[in-house]
Amino acid sequence: MTENPEKIQNTQRWLDLVAYLVGRRMPATVDEIMEKVPGYAEKLAGSDTDRESARRMFERDKDGLRDAGIPIESVDMPIDYGAGKMDAYVLLKKNFHLPYLRVVAGAASEGGAGEGGSGSGPKQPKGAREVRLEARESRTAFHALESVAEIPGFPLRSEARSAWRKLSFDLVPPPGGPAVLYADRSDTGELTAWTRTLTDALLARKTVRFRYHGIYRGTPTDRVVRPYGLLFQHGHWYLVGYDETRDDVRVFRVERMDEPRPNKKKPHTPDYEIPPEFSLEEFRDRQAWELGAGEDGLLNARVSFEFPLSLWADRNGLGQLESEDERGNSIRSFEVRQVDPFLRWILSQRGEARVIEPAELTDRVADLAREVMAIYGARGGSDG
Repeated sequence: MTENPEKIQNTQRWLDLVAYLVGRRMPATVDEIMEKVPGYAEKLAGSDTDRESARRMFERDKDGLRDAGIPIESVDMPIDYGAGKMDAYVLLKKNFHLPYLRVVAGAASEGGAGEGGSGSGPKQPKGAREVRLEARESRTAFHALESVAEIPGFPLRSEARSAWRKLSFDLVPPPGGPAVLYADRSDTGELTAWTRTLTDALLARKTVRFRYHGIYRGTPTDRVVRPYGLLFQHGHWYLVGYDETRDDVRVFRVERMDEPRPNKKKPHTPDYEIPPEFSLEEFRDRQAWELGAGEDGLLNARVSFEFPLSLWADRNGLGQLESEDERGNSIRSFEVRQVDPFLRWILSQRGEARVIEPAELTDRVADLAREVMAIYGARGGSDG
C-alpha cells in the first residue's frame, strides 16, 4: 500500500506552518507566512493565479488546523503608528502544551490552574490546565512506566523511559532509589560575575581583555574583543564580538575565559560602535557545534543521512546538501567549531546519520559510542 503523496505534502505544510508560528514571538502577517513557510513560498514566484492559490491554501490549512485543535488565533496588528490595522496570526506556546502534571497529597483531580492541590510548584502560564495525581497513583504510574521501558520491542520505549525519569523528580524519594539531587556547577558564581562584567562592557561599548582557552589549542591565547552581544544558547553563555587580535567577528564561550577585564580608560567614552549591519539574530539560531572561535578547530564534516531523516535535515536547514541518491539518502557537509556537541547530536540520530569524513571524527564517534555503552549497557541496552 502506497502513501498518498498529496496527503504527505499537506501534512508537511501543516507542520511547517505550526513550527513557524510557534517559533514567533510576535504575530505573523499573511505576507510573512507566505514568504517563510516553504509550501506557500514556492508559489509566490509564480503567476498571480499561483499567488492567489497559495493564499487560498493557507486559509484551508488554517481552518484545518483549528478543526484539529491547534489554537491559531487571529489578531489585529497596528500599522502606520496605529492609523491602520492588518490581519495577523499567532500560536501561543502556553495554549499548545500538554496539561501540567502535579503530585498532590490529597485526592487526584483535574481542572484549571489554581484549583485545589498543595499550592506549591512552579508558576504556570495564565489559563494553563493541570492534571493532579495523588502520590499513590503517581507511584503506580512510575512503576508501570519502568516496566514498559524494559520491553525491548515496545515502539514507545524511549518515550516511556523519558516520562519515568521526569516523574522521578516529583516523587521524593523516588520508588526503589535515592532522591534525585541537583547541584549548581562549582563555577556558577564566577560565570555570573563574568557575564555581568561583559554585559556592563557591552552597554558602555568598552573593549574587554581576557585569556581564552580554546578546545584544540595547547596553550590559551590573549584576546582583545569589542562586545557586540551576549547569547544564552544550549545551556551556555556566549560572547559575540569583534576580535581585534584576529581582525574578525568571533564567538566565545564565557566559561572558557579567564577573568574578562574591561578597558577602564575614559570610562564615559565609548571605545567603539556596533556596525549597523551586525545582527545578533544571525547567531541566535545556530546549533551548539556552530558556536565558537573559528581558528580553535574549524572542521568540515561530511555526514550521510538515511531517508526519511534526510528529508528532516533538509527541512531544518542542517548543513549543506552535497549529493542525494534515488532512494532519498543524502550527504550533507557541516562546519564544526565544537566537536563534542556535534558528536552527541550524531549519536542521538540512532544510526540514521553517520560521519563519513574526516577520519578523526569517525574515530571519535566510535569512542564516544563505546563510552556511552559502558555507562548504560548494563541497564538493559539502548533504546534504539
